[in-house]
Amino acid sequence: MLLIYLPEITSRCNYVFDLIFEQELGIQYDTTADITTFQNYAGQKINYSNSRFTNEFFIKSTTLLFEKEIKAQRIPITSKHQTRILFPNENCDLGFDIFSSVFYLVSRYEEYLPSTQDEYGRFRAQDSLAFKNDFLHLPVVNIWINIFSNFLQKKFPSLKLNKSIFKAILTYDVDVAYKYSGRSFVRTFGSAIKDVFAFNIRKINERIKVLNRDQKDPWDTFEDLKQIILTHNLTTIFFFLMSDKSAHDRNLNHKNPAMKRLINYIESFAGIGIHPSFYSSLIPNKITIEKKRLEKISDKIIVKSRQHYLKFILPDTYNYLITAGITEDYSMGFAGVAGFRAGTCKPFYFYDLKEEKQTHLKIFPITFMEGTMINLSLNPGEALENILSLLKEVRNVGGTFISIWHNQTISKTDEYEKWRTVHEKMITELVQYL
Repeated sequence: MLLIYLPEITSRCNYVFDLIFEQELGIQYDTTADITTFQNYAGQKINYSNSRFTNEFFIKSTTLLFEKEIKAQRIPITSKHQTRILFPNENCDLGFDIFSSVFYLVSRYEEYLPSTQDEYGRFRAQDSLAFKNDFLHLPVVNIWINIFSNFLQKKFPSLKLNKSIFKAILTYDVDVAYKYSGRSFVRTFGSAIKDVFAFNIRKINERIKVLNRDQKDPWDTFEDLKQIILTHNLTTIFFFLMSDKSAHDRNLNHKNPAMKRLINYIESFAGIGIHPSFYSSLIPNKITIEKKRLEKISDKIIVKSRQHYLKFILPDTYNYLITAGITEDYSMGFAGVAGFRAGTCKPFYFYDLKEEKQTHLKIFPITFMEGTMINLSLNPGEALENILSLLKEVRNVGGTFISIWHNQTISKTDEYEKWRTVHEKMITELVQYL
């Protein structure tokens, strides 16, 4: 049993100790605020305070984990152990306060502070500490924990630590199930008129063939995905938009027979989850309503979720998810830049900073979204290079690689065929490591 001394036992400390020692390293530990108990303990021990004692592993603490309020923090950053570190201090065995560092990033502390939101009301990647200091592309939390485990192993050779195993989860957002199929007469007629006035003959002919069932809908890529998933035995989740129509939510209506058939088809070979609508991040009961729609169609209890547009506000949106009965969220990533929004590529539990408590909502941080690459105007070669670089970082720390694709971006249409190739090459690279 590892014993940790700290001057005050707080919920922040308990949260980060659980994350590092129990969830990551598989070490049983106990804490004490009694100096005598700590000094008399004959086993392996860590001192997390301002003063070194004897024969312990010493990490000099900052004040972050002992504070009760949310306030702007001065975060010193430097390079050490061949990576970027926060809260450096040469007067301790590790050279920095790993506990405060991990907590600051994983709790998303900076997202509780006043900031300028983007056009969709999201926290901007460029305002993050990781982006400003050029480590967003690195899962620094996992890198730090690996460094820490090596130091602990040297200090306490008999300590048994878990070995992390690389995993991958393919995820697909079904924002718009079909390009032409299943749409109402009004939507079909309106779109057709636009094509006529634009003299888009190819699109007019394509629409007619699909509606006459002479041609498969170009965005119906689900059979192809099924073949890939079953051939390689890949863990996969499809997230379905079940909202009422809005300017940002344009999927088929949840009552549409085509939508119902698609959901029942997908759940026969992959996991499914709810894709809460654009405005669900602000309106408490929308997630519950949309989740119930998917549950009614699938006849399953839905526990997985990813916010449409990756739009969420902390802690409110996550608390809406908890109220709705969601236990796994797959939204933790930036839409504008690929990388590790919370500094980690492994699942962790959401800590509500306003309530100062750990919740049972498990966060699965995404690695990248293909839409990010497209919006950054990367060509397929550049995008693939970026993806494979991120994959390597996740593999190096035994993390979980989570990609986001959309059904239309792996279609054979002119605008997306090059991205279909990127998807295929990503799969080819990925499966050799599983």
